[in-house]
Amino acid sequence: MKKVFLILILFLSCYFIYNKTVDGKFYYLAIGDSLARGTNEYGVASYGYNDHIKDYLYKEQKLKEYNKVFTNDDYRITDILKILEYNEKKDGYSLNRLVKQADILTISLGMNEIYYKLEKNNQNIYTYIDNMINNYSALMSYINKFHHEYVFVLGYYNTLGENQDIFNYANYKLKELCDDYDITYIDLSALLDNNPLYLIQKQTFLPNAKGYEKISQIIVEKMENN
Repeated sequence: MKKVFLILILFLSCYFIYNKTVDGKFYYLAIGDSLARGTNEYGVASYGYNDHIKDYLYKEQKLKEYNKVFTNDDYRITDILKILEYNEKKDGYSLNRLVKQADILTISLGMNEIYYKLEKNNQNIYTYIDNMINNYSALMSYINKFHHEYVFVLGYYNTLGENQDIFNYANYKLKELCDDYDITYIDLSALLDNNPLYLIQKQTFLPNAKGYEKISQIIVEKMENN
């Protein structure tokens, strides 16, 4: 009886996964901070990397639905965990439901925390980063309960001209975590570390329009080569 029950569960799981993307189109969900929102130099949501990815999917006739409701300049990893835990809704959407439904997920979280800590007080920052990564682990653990075609997590980059060892450490820990959960880590440091070609010319980590587009190209290439 147990064997029959197990086979039935496996069959239903395969059936669900197959029917989720049988038409070759994807539900695309973007989660995160100002990078995910596409914030520009005026603090206004503009065309972010995820919007370029959405355009690519639409052009390739692979887009079923796109949602970036759960992006906000001030979002921290703990904010997303709280929204999931209490099933908080935004504009009528449940993040829990969106995560379960999504075929493609892009996530950018943690930049706010690192830059805030460096600006205010970088004492015990490595312990701070360890705690941040532990929170990220809890988020990835939840996400991995569901089947997704692609999950991309954006790494960190340094626009300060100092404290490079801190960013290197954060990226090392994040990539290690992504590997553990079989999630695709997107290295942005080589592209965006103090690169005026892709960054807004202010004391900020926000990319300019070219920067957002370049980030999207890296992610699209990952999808095409997978």
